[in-house]
Amino acid sequence: MTGPVPRAARRVLEEGVLCHLAVRTPWGPHLTPVVFVLDGGRLWLTTSRRSVKARTWKDDPFIGGLVVTGDRAVSFHGRVRTYDALDPLSWPAATVAGPRLVSAATKFSLKNARFFAGYAVDARRVPLAWTPPGRVFARIDLSAGWLLSIPDGSVLERWGERTGRRRTSFRASFEPLGRTRPLDLRVPRDVRSAGGPGGQAPLALDEGIGPPVVLPARWRRVAAEGTYEAAVPRALVDLAGPGAEAPGALTVDRASVWRAADMVGMLIQGRADLYAPGATRRGTTALRERAARLGGPAVDDLVLIRLLPSRVVWWRGWTSGTVARA
Repeated sequence: MTGPVPRAARRVLEEGVLCHLAVRTPWGPHLTPVVFVLDGGRLWLTTSRRSVKARTWKDDPFIGGLVVTGDRAVSFHGRVRTYDALDPLSWPAATVAGPRLVSAATKFSLKNARFFAGYAVDARRVPLAWTPPGRVFARIDLSAGWLLSIPDGSVLERWGERTGRRRTSFRASFEPLGRTRPLDLRVPRDVRSAGGPGGQAPLALDEGIGPPVVLPARWRRVAAEGTYEAAVPRALVDLAGPGAEAPGALTVDRASVWRAADMVGMLIQGRADLYAPGATRRGTTALRERAARLGGPAVDDLVLIRLLPSRVVWWRGWTSGTVARA
């Protein structure tokens, strides 16, 4: 770590139930929820050994994440170290970190006892990847972070050093798109409808230098155009520093407070086009109307992000699938 986590941010990390983690992939940020615990100033979690996250960490251990509690959120960057009982290369690190691992594992089990109870209820249906032999334990060292106020879209506190980051830029003109068949129509209907037609969800933007930045966003599905739109305050988008178009991802899910079998959601990956009323020269009236529909702070303080899906990953309990454009 480059510095201690401020007390108010630590409170959010201690009280949060789920953390949405983003890793960089060729299709855009891979952004999914995990249960976690804060211990020793670090985040600890488990994931399937064969998951996209675990496979990506072998080559690129840098991640972005978001934890939301009430009207506060913590967005952060960090570096991952995994401990895998089946990987001899991780054993020396596990030996050195032994006492800390025991403390973190105990605290993780106590905090997430409800989820373990859910596994017990569904024991006969739980796939191997979701059982201890199929999982790895991971530690995230926090390198930078921001405490955010969701209602007014402001940055309350920041710590650490943000790597990368360009100057945010926006598209010069905005206009409605032609009718397009939505890619998500190939997702099971109950999964697609679980998140509703809009609301609040984590959005990841990848500016290509540092890890993806994960931000709280208000979103809606634009069925006629086959797109998703999200509104994020300009002050938060500037934390990511993306260009006028960047790889993006939106995760729309219905979480369960105790049972993995009840978790349903979609990860929408694709190209994110950015528009700001003060920087977009043509189509500003239509842009303002679209941004106003999403609510939040004053329209002039918002950035409208149009996500053009190229790939959708969906899950229902332990079942999952992927649909993609040709």
